[in-house]
Amino acid sequence: MSMSNKLLKIEDLELSFKMYEGISIVLKKINLELSKGEKVALVGESGSGKSVTTKLILGLLNQKNVSKKGKILFNNRNILNLSQNEYKKIRGNNIAIIFQDPIAALNPVFKIKDQFYEVNSINKKISKKDSFIKTCEALEKVSITDPERILESYPFQLSGGLAQRVIITMAMINKPDLLLADEPSTALDVTIQNQALDLMDELTRETNTAVLLITHNMGVVRKFAEKVYVIYRGVIVEEGTKKQLFNNPGHPYTK
Repeated sequence: MSMSNKLLKIEDLELSFKMYEGISIVLKKINLELSKGEKVALVGESGSGKSVTTKLILGLLNQKNVSKKGKILFNNRNILNLSQNEYKKIRGNNIAIIFQDPIAALNPVFKIKDQFYEVNSINKKISKKDSFIKTCEALEKVSITDPERILESYPFQLSGGLAQRVIITMAMINKPDLLLADEPSTALDVTIQNQALDLMDELTRETNTAVLLITHNMGVVRKFAEKVYVIYRGVIVEEGTKKQLFNNPGHPYTK
């Protein structure tokens, strides 16, 4: 097996669902790669297959009617068909995710401190007190001036912008190798959206975390990504550096 220095390498990935009416093909031979610390965008309209790609990387598609082919190599290990237990070790630790709606991504019935405790205690023992201290420090870093109050709050007590900072901090607290950002700013106004992208940029630079940004927003791509893949109806129709793509788009959808 050829060892590559790619952090994530997706090879000929195919996904189909067996439906009552027949087989629905969602992804056709997806190839995509990311190096450590690289910021890559996967751009496409809704229904193009970009979000299911994220779910496959996270091991979240395990229903009986799902057929998967190809490879998802993470640190040179094929993670496409790992057991749920194996996935749990990776998820939140080596691979973290930020979903589009920050409030919905938090569990409404638990205080923020308990949700951080859950993340802090993935694969390692930590007391609730130490988790609280560690989290306060992390929140102060993202310019939250009263982290104790935030940690004692429930999600509904936070504004959208605060919830976004909490979610990004939660995703980054274990210094993952890869951050999946699925439309991380759709639910937010433009100012908060830009703050969220700046914060992601800053935190991932510090830890040399690679980012796969899933979006349909070219403005976000221009601001954040270095390399871009365009997905259309389950097929990657174009790829290149941000500059190549903006200066010389080839596919009608990209234009």
